[in-house]
Amino acid sequence: MNDQAILLKNVLILDSQSPFHGKRLDVSLQNGRILNIDRSLSHSSATIIEGQNLHLSLGWVDLRANFNDPGHEDRETLSSGATAAFHGGYTAVGLSPESHPVVDTKSAVEYLRSNGKTLATELLPIASFSKGLAGQDLSELFDMRSAGAQAFSHGSKAVTNAALMKLALLYQREMPEALQVLSKDPSMAAGGQMHEGAKSTWLGLKGIPDLAETLSISRDISLAQYCNSAIHFQGISAAKSVELISQAQKDGLKVSADVNLLNLIYTDQALETYDSNLKLYPPLREEKDREALLKGLKSGVITGIASDHNPNTIEEKRCEFDLAEFGAASIEGSFACLNTHLGEELGLELIIEILSRRNREILNYQTSAAIDINACVDLTLFDPSIEWAWDKYRAKSKAANYPFKGQSFKGRALGTFSRGQWRNCDL
Repeated sequence: MNDQAILLKNVLILDSQSPFHGKRLDVSLQNGRILNIDRSLSHSSATIIEGQNLHLSLGWVDLRANFNDPGHEDRETLSSGATAAFHGGYTAVGLSPESHPVVDTKSAVEYLRSNGKTLATELLPIASFSKGLAGQDLSELFDMRSAGAQAFSHGSKAVTNAALMKLALLYQREMPEALQVLSKDPSMAAGGQMHEGAKSTWLGLKGIPDLAETLSISRDISLAQYCNSAIHFQGISAAKSVELISQAQKDGLKVSADVNLLNLIYTDQALETYDSNLKLYPPLREEKDREALLKGLKSGVITGIASDHNPNTIEEKRCEFDLAEFGAASIEGSFACLNTHLGEELGLELIIEILSRRNREILNYQTSAAIDINACVDLTLFDPSIEWAWDKYRAKSKAANYPFKGQSFKGRALGTFSRGQWRNCDL
C-alpha cells in the first residue's frame, strides 16, 4: 500500500451492492481506500485518469487458472501468470493445485501465498483434497486452510473413489465454501479428443460423450445429499449437466456450478481445422449445449465463469491433434471475449456481476466488498467499447496456446486498484 492519490473522472459504477450503482461519478483513491465518490471532485496532487467511456467495478476474480509453478515454469510462472491476469483485469485468481509438486500440503500453500505478496494480482491457492491428486488418501485440509488455502478441489483429475469423495464432503461441512470438483468418468472419456457427435465422426477423432460428465455429476450430487454438504461443479459443459444441477437446486441441495469461458464462445464446429489450441477438457460441445450453458447463467443455475487458463508450450500444441495436450490460454482475453461475443446475449451488467461478485462468492473471497466511501476494496477500471486486435497486443503470459490469433475484440481493462496500489494496464 502507498499514499498515491488517484482521481478517476466520470466513471460509470457497476456494483449491485453499492449505493452508487449505475451512476456516473468521480472516484478518489488514496491510502488504500476510496476517499470520496461524488460529482466534480478535485485533488491538487492526484493523478487524474479520464476517458470517454470509463466503467468501474469491484476487482475481477478468476475462479481457476494454472500457473504451473512450481514444476513447469517453461509453461508459466507465478510472475508471468499474475502479470497476464492483471492485464486481463483480474485483481485475484484462484490457482489450480496441479503443479509439481501438487498443492496438497501446508508448505505448498505457503509457497504460493508468500511468493504472491508482491505480484500485481493476488494468488488464491485452491488446494488438492487428496494427497498427490491420486484420489486415495485425504489431504490435511485444516492445516492447508490455516496456511491460506482459499478452497479445495481435485484439479482436472477424476475422483473415482466414491469413499474418498464422501470423506472430503464430510470434512468440507466445517468450511464456508463448497468442495469443488470437475466431474469426469475416466473410463468414458478414455482416449477421447473432442466432443462425441457428428463432427467428431466427420473429423475422424475419438469422441468424449457428455455421459462422461453427467454420470459423475449424478453420483456426486447423491454423495453431497447423503453428506448434507455443499458441492460446486467446475466447468460444466453439457445441457444435461445444467438440467441435473437445476433439479438438485430445486430439491434444496447445496449445489452450484461454473462454466469455462471458451465453452460459452465456441462449439465443436470450431475444430474443423484441427486447431489444437481449442482442444479442451471438458471439450467444446454442440450448439444446444452452449445455449443451455448461457441459459443457466442467466437463470442463476450456473453462477460463475472461469478463464480456466491452462498454458502450454509450442511443443505441446504444435503437433498432431491427438498428441496435443488439452487446454487453452485465455486469461488476458477473458473479458474481451465475453463482451465481444456475449455482450448482447448476457448484457454487460451480468458479465461484470459474475466476474466481480459471483466468482467472489464461489471462492468465499471478500464477499462483503462494495464500492462505497471509505471502503478498502479492489477495483477494476475498464472500457467496454474500446476496440483492439489480439495480433497487435503483446501477451504477458508465457503460453503458446492462446486461441485468439486474427481476432478483434471490443472492451478491455485499463487499470486496477489492488491491495492499495493503482496499476495501469498496457494498451
